[in-house]
Amino acid sequence: MRIALLGGTGNLGKGLALRLGKLGYEIIIGSRRIEKAKEKAKEYLSILGDANVYGLENDEAARICDIAIFTIPWEHAFETAEKLRDVLRNKIVVSPLVPMKKVGNLFVYIKPAEGSAAEKLAKILQNSRVVSAYHSIPAERFARIDEKFEWDVPVCSDDEDAKGTIIELTNRIEGLRALDAGPLSNSCLVESLTPLILNIMIRNKLKDLGIKFV
Repeated sequence: MRIALLGGTGNLGKGLALRLGKLGYEIIIGSRRIEKAKEKAKEYLSILGDANVYGLENDEAARICDIAIFTIPWEHAFETAEKLRDVLRNKIVVSPLVPMKKVGNLFVYIKPAEGSAAEKLAKILQNSRVVSAYHSIPAERFARIDEKFEWDVPVCSDDEDAKGTIIELTNRIEGLRALDAGPLSNSCLVESLTPLILNIMIRNKLKDLGIKFV
Protein backbone atom coordinates (compact mmCIF):
# COMPACT_ATOMS: atom_id res chain seq x y z
CA MET A 1 0.00 0.00 0.00
CA ARG A 2 1.33 3.44 -0.97
CA ILE A 3 0.68 6.20 1.54
CA ALA A 4 1.37 9.81 0.54
CA LEU A 5 2.02 12.31 3.31
CA LEU A 6 1.21 15.54 1.51
CA GLY A 7 3.26 18.26 3.11
CA GLY A 8 4.85 15.48 5.13
CA THR A 9 7.83 17.50 6.29
CA GLY A 10 6.49 18.57 9.70
CA ASN A 11 6.23 16.63 12.94
CA LEU A 12 2.95 14.83 12.20
CA GLY A 13 4.23 13.81 8.77
CA LYS A 14 7.52 12.66 10.29
CA GLY A 15 5.79 10.62 12.98
CA LEU A 16 3.48 8.91 10.49
CA ALA A 17 6.35 8.30 8.06
CA LEU A 18 8.53 6.70 10.72
CA ARG A 19 5.84 4.59 12.34
CA LEU A 20 4.11 3.45 9.15
CA GLY A 21 7.43 3.02 7.33
CA LYS A 22 8.59 0.80 10.18
CA LEU A 23 5.53 -1.40 9.55
CA GLY A 24 6.54 -1.94 5.92
CA TYR A 25 4.23 0.48 4.11
CA GLU A 26 5.52 2.37 1.08
CA ILE A 27 5.71 5.99 2.23
CA ILE A 28 5.86 8.99 -0.10
CA ILE A 29 6.89 12.30 1.41
CA GLY A 30 5.14 15.07 -0.52
CA SER A 31 6.14 18.72 -0.69
CA ARG A 32 5.72 21.69 -3.00
CA ARG A 33 9.50 21.50 -3.54
CA ILE A 34 11.05 18.21 -4.66
CA GLU A 35 14.34 19.09 -2.98
CA LYS A 36 12.68 19.41 0.43
CA ALA A 37 10.71 16.18 -0.08
CA LYS A 38 13.86 14.24 -0.92
CA GLU A 39 15.79 15.82 1.95
CA LYS A 40 13.14 14.81 4.48
CA ALA A 41 12.82 11.30 3.03
CA LYS A 42 16.58 10.90 3.42
CA GLU A 43 16.34 12.11 7.02
CA TYR A 44 13.57 9.65 7.84
CA LEU A 45 15.47 6.78 6.18
CA SER A 46 18.52 7.58 8.29
CA ILE A 47 16.36 6.87 11.36
CA LEU A 48 14.53 3.84 10.00
CA GLY A 49 17.34 2.13 8.12
CA ASP A 50 15.66 -0.46 5.92
CA ALA A 51 12.35 1.05 4.71
CA ASN A 52 10.61 2.20 1.54
CA VAL A 53 10.45 5.98 1.98
CA TYR A 54 11.04 8.52 -0.79
CA GLY A 55 10.18 12.10 -1.70
CA LEU A 56 8.14 13.56 -4.55
CA GLU A 57 6.28 16.76 -5.30
CA ASN A 58 2.76 16.78 -3.88
CA ASP A 59 1.01 16.32 -7.23
CA GLU A 60 3.05 13.24 -8.19
CA ALA A 61 2.75 11.80 -4.68
CA ALA A 62 -1.03 12.23 -4.85
CA ARG A 63 -1.17 10.68 -8.32
CA ILE A 64 0.51 7.39 -7.44
CA CYS A 65 -0.70 6.84 -3.86
CA ASP A 66 -3.52 4.68 -2.50
CA ILE A 67 -4.06 6.84 0.58
CA ALA A 68 -3.25 10.55 0.89
CA ILE A 69 -2.90 12.20 4.30
CA PHE A 70 -3.05 16.01 4.36
CA THR A 71 -0.27 16.86 6.82
CA ILE A 72 -0.30 20.39 5.37
CA PRO A 73 -0.95 23.48 7.53
CA TRP A 74 -4.70 24.03 7.36
CA GLU A 75 -4.28 27.52 5.87
CA HIS A 76 -2.80 26.00 2.69
CA ALA A 77 -4.61 22.67 2.58
CA PHE A 78 -7.75 23.69 0.70
CA GLU A 79 -5.84 25.44 -2.06
CA THR A 80 -3.71 22.31 -2.42
CA ALA A 81 -6.83 20.15 -2.54
CA GLU A 82 -8.23 22.23 -5.41
CA LYS A 83 -5.06 21.56 -7.40
CA LEU A 84 -5.08 17.83 -6.63
CA ARG A 85 -8.80 17.19 -7.10
CA ASP A 86 -8.45 15.10 -10.27
CA VAL A 87 -5.49 12.95 -9.20
CA LEU A 88 -7.15 12.15 -5.85
CA ARG A 89 -10.33 10.87 -7.49
CA ASN A 90 -11.63 7.65 -5.82
CA LYS A 91 -8.76 7.62 -3.31
CA ILE A 92 -8.91 7.67 0.48
CA VAL A 93 -7.96 11.13 1.71
CA VAL A 94 -7.31 11.69 5.43
CA SER A 95 -7.86 15.07 7.05
CA PRO A 96 -6.09 15.83 10.35
CA LEU A 97 -6.76 19.52 9.64
CA VAL A 98 -7.70 21.81 12.54
CA PRO A 99 -8.63 25.40 11.62
CA MET A 100 -7.76 27.58 14.58
CA LYS A 101 -6.10 30.84 15.55
CA LYS A 102 -4.46 32.25 18.63
CA VAL A 103 -6.32 35.01 20.44
CA GLY A 104 -4.20 36.43 23.22
CA ASN A 105 -2.67 33.46 24.99
CA LEU A 106 -5.34 30.96 23.99
CA PHE A 107 -6.37 29.07 20.85
CA VAL A 108 -9.82 29.36 19.25
CA TYR A 109 -11.40 26.90 16.82
CA ILE A 110 -12.47 28.48 13.51
CA LYS A 111 -15.51 26.54 12.36
CA PRO A 112 -15.78 26.56 8.54
CA ALA A 113 -19.12 27.31 6.90
CA GLU A 114 -19.21 23.69 5.70
CA GLY A 115 -19.24 22.51 9.34
CA SER A 116 -15.63 21.32 9.70
CA ALA A 117 -12.33 21.28 7.87
CA ALA A 118 -12.97 17.67 6.86
CA GLU A 119 -16.35 18.56 5.36
CA LYS A 120 -14.80 21.50 3.50
CA LEU A 121 -12.13 19.16 2.14
CA ALA A 122 -14.83 16.68 1.11
CA LYS A 123 -16.75 19.43 -0.70
CA ILE A 124 -13.63 20.19 -2.74
CA LEU A 125 -12.74 16.52 -3.26
CA GLN A 126 -16.24 15.36 -4.14
CA ASN A 127 -14.97 12.20 -5.85
CA SER A 128 -12.58 11.21 -3.06
CA ARG A 129 -13.27 9.14 0.07
CA VAL A 130 -12.59 11.60 2.87
CA VAL A 131 -11.83 10.43 6.41
CA SER A 132 -10.89 12.64 9.38
CA ALA A 133 -8.32 11.42 11.91
CA TYR A 134 -5.09 12.21 13.82
CA HIS A 135 -6.17 15.68 15.02
CA SER A 136 -5.21 15.40 18.67
CA ILE A 137 -1.89 13.54 18.40
CA PRO A 138 0.93 15.55 20.08
CA ALA A 139 2.98 15.82 16.89
CA GLU A 140 6.37 16.69 18.36
CA ARG A 141 6.37 13.71 20.71
CA PHE A 142 4.86 11.47 18.01
CA ALA A 143 7.81 12.32 15.75
CA ARG A 144 10.29 10.84 18.25
CA ILE A 145 10.41 7.19 17.21
CA ASP A 146 11.47 5.87 20.64
CA GLU A 147 8.60 7.57 22.51
CA LYS A 148 6.00 5.37 24.20
CA PHE A 149 2.39 6.53 24.57
CA GLU A 150 -1.24 5.42 24.76
CA TRP A 151 -3.54 7.69 22.77
CA ASP A 152 -6.97 7.27 21.22
CA VAL A 153 -7.69 8.47 17.68
CA PRO A 154 -11.32 9.30 16.81
CA VAL A 155 -12.03 8.55 13.14
CA CYS A 156 -14.98 10.04 11.19
CA SER A 157 -16.26 9.38 7.67
CA ASP A 158 -19.40 8.84 5.62
CA ASP A 159 -17.58 6.06 3.74
CA GLU A 160 -17.61 3.05 6.06
CA ASP A 161 -15.07 1.06 4.04
CA ALA A 162 -12.61 3.96 3.94
CA LYS A 163 -13.12 4.56 7.66
CA GLY A 164 -12.47 0.89 8.35
CA THR A 165 -9.24 1.02 6.35
CA ILE A 166 -7.93 3.98 8.37
CA ILE A 167 -9.01 2.40 11.67
CA GLU A 168 -7.13 -0.77 10.76
CA LEU A 169 -4.07 1.19 9.63
CA THR A 170 -4.03 3.28 12.80
CA ASN A 171 -4.41 0.29 15.08
CA ARG A 172 -1.21 -1.15 13.64
CA ILE A 173 0.75 1.77 15.13
CA GLU A 174 1.90 0.80 18.61
CA GLY A 175 0.35 3.06 21.25
CA LEU A 176 -2.59 4.24 19.12
CA ARG A 177 -6.18 2.99 19.36
CA ALA A 178 -8.55 4.10 16.60
CA LEU A 179 -12.20 4.58 17.54
CA ASP A 180 -15.17 4.93 15.20
CA ALA A 181 -16.47 8.44 15.88
CA GLY A 182 -19.33 8.35 13.40
CA PRO A 183 -20.04 10.33 10.21
CA LEU A 184 -17.94 13.11 8.75
CA SER A 185 -20.31 15.69 10.27
CA ASN A 186 -18.89 14.77 13.70
CA SER A 187 -15.47 16.02 12.61
CA CYS A 188 -16.11 19.48 14.05
CA LEU A 189 -16.36 17.92 17.52
CA VAL A 190 -13.06 16.10 17.08
CA GLU A 191 -11.26 19.05 15.45
CA SER A 192 -12.27 21.40 18.26
CA LEU A 193 -10.59 19.11 20.80
CA THR A 194 -7.18 20.27 19.60
CA PRO A 195 -7.44 23.94 20.66
CA LEU A 196 -9.07 22.77 23.91
CA ILE A 197 -6.11 20.48 24.63
CA LEU A 198 -3.64 23.23 23.75
CA ASN A 199 -5.40 25.65 26.08
CA ILE A 200 -5.33 23.11 28.92
CA MET A 201 -1.61 22.63 28.31
CA ILE A 202 -0.99 26.40 28.38
CA ARG A 203 -3.06 27.14 31.47
CA ASN A 204 -1.74 24.18 33.45
CA LYS A 205 1.88 24.27 32.23
CA LEU A 206 1.66 20.75 30.75
CA LYS A 207 3.17 19.23 27.61
CA ASP A 208 2.32 16.59 25.02
CA LEU A 209 -1.26 15.82 26.06
CA GLY A 210 -3.20 13.40 23.92
CA ILE A 211 -6.62 11.88 24.55
CA LYS A 212 -7.56 8.52 26.07
CA PHE A 213 -11.11 7.30 26.60
CA VAL A 214 -11.50 5.08 29.67
